[in-house]
This record gives sequence, structure tokens and C-alpha cells, in this order.
Amino acid sequence: MSELDIDRRRGIRNTLLWLMAFICVILGLFFHNFLNPGLPGDDQLRELGFFHYPEYRPLSAFVLRDNVGVTVDETIFEGHWTLVFFGFTYCPDICPTTMGVLARATSKMSDPPAVILVSVDPERDTASSMDAYVRSFSPTFRGLTGEFDQIVLLASQLNVAFGKVPGPDPDGYLVDHSASIAVINPKGEYVGFIKAPHGELNIATLMGHLMRS
Repeated sequence: MSELDIDRRRGIRNTLLWLMAFICVILGLFFHNFLNPGLPGDDQLRELGFFHYPEYRPLSAFVLRDNVGVTVDETIFEGHWTLVFFGFTYCPDICPTTMGVLARATSKMSDPPAVILVSVDPERDTASSMDAYVRSFSPTFRGLTGEFDQIVLLASQLNVAFGKVPGPDPDGYLVDHSASIAVINPKGEYVGFIKAPHGELNIATLMGHLMRS
């Protein structure tokens, strides 16, 4: 075999090796993007009702009680994704509607986020009443109540406003409050909110994107 033939074969072999390496890189990138698709664009997120902050916001310290009477703080949000809704057990419409949507949305997910209802009516919402209320929607849901100033502290960080609306008698008041759902990542950072009206399929789809990103 001549040196020319040897050089030609060596060149073909090197070309094939280079092509194989290139194909492996392309396949690796494809499967990485397939398994880790990242977040959709802002327009797609808005179609799902989600407003995503470009810079995530860490939460300041707070102290509340959960629905079984255990004292909790900001670390309750760490280690998992969390959906936070502010409402109250005497709420006649938007609260049960939203909690029902959250129950159906999380039931569609194999690894659902935590769901927490924070009371905007701590005068009437005790730990036991919160426990009965949240568990009527899902045994995994949690409720938080406590001192008014601590609830305001958490609500203000999550862009939630609320205020008492007097009724015909002192105990018959309602509480007007924001209807958005705050989304908190496993680092305990506020990443954005889901605006009302809420759809269970949109929430399940959105959280699937966020939890895979």
C-alpha cells in the first residue's frame, strides 16, 4: 500500500471520528434541552397568567402558626416549590373557588408544589378552623395564621393587600384582599405571581415549567 493510500485512509478515519464527535455533541445538546427545556418566554408565561420577576426576592423573617399550631417562619418555604394564597375561612366566594382550583391543579401533577393559605382574618381564623378549612380541599394543604403585624409583614413582601369591610354587625364583616397566588422557589425566594382568574390547567402547566427549569 502506497503512502498516498495510507494518508487517504488516515484522513477518512479522522474525518469520520470528527463527524462522530460532532454528532455526539449535537445529540447531547438535544437531549439536554429536551430534558431541561427551561422557561418559556414572557409572552407564553403571561398567557398562563404568570408574571415572572427578572430578579427573585428573598423573604424577610416572620413568625406565624400553622394549622396544627406549630410555630413556623420563613424557612417553611425552603426545599420545595410553594404556592401561597391569602384568604380567610369566612370568605364566601373567591377563597373557596381558588382553593378548589389549586386542589384540582395539584392533583394533576406527579410532584405537586406545596400549597399554603395565609389568613387575612386572624381574629376569627384559629389554627383549628384553618386546619378544617384547608383539609376540606386537600390533606396536603397547610394554613397559616397568627399576629396581625406578622401577616402584614409577609403579605407586603408578596404584594398582597387586604382590609376589613364592615358588615351589618360587628362579627359579620368580610375582608377584601388580593386574589393573586404567589410563587416561591425552593430557596425561599419570591419569583412571581399568578393573577386571577385562575385555571387549574394553566397552573399545572406553569408549575411543570418552573419545576423543570
